[in-house]
Amino acid sequence: MVKRFVAIAAAAALAACQTTAEPNVKSYTARSGETVVAGEATPKSEYSCQKLSTEKQLWGAGVRDRVAAEERITRDAVDAAPSKGANYVNVMPPVPTSLGSINVNAFADARVEYYRCANLPPAK
Repeated sequence: MVKRFVAIAAAAALAACQTTAEPNVKSYTARSGETVVAGEATPKSEYSCQKLSTEKQLWGAGVRDRVAAEERITRDAVDAAPSKGANYVNVMPPVPTSLGSINVNAFADARVEYYRCANLPPAK
C-alpha cells in the first residue's frame, strides 16, 4: 500500500512539473487598426521574430495598482508598435522589491521589447 502511494505521488509530481501555464499573452487592436500581440512573455521561436528595440516606459513612483499600471503600459506599447514596424510586444514591469516597508525600486521603469514576427498565430 505504501509503495503504491509513493508511486502515485511521484507520478503526480512528475506530471505537475511537465505542465506549464500559458503565458499572459493576447491579441490587441492598436489605434491604427492593426493587430498586435502583447503580454509578459518573449515570443515563441516558431513565430520567427526579429527584435526591433527595447525601450523604458515610465512606471511611476509608488504605484499602488499594478494591474492598472500594467494595462496602461501595455496599451501605450500596443498603440506605438505599428509605427515601429512591430506586431509583438513583450511588456516587462519592474519586480517589486522592498526592505521592510521601504520600496527600493520605487523609481524603476518598465521595459518594453518590440518584435516583428512572421508567423504569429491567428487572433483569438
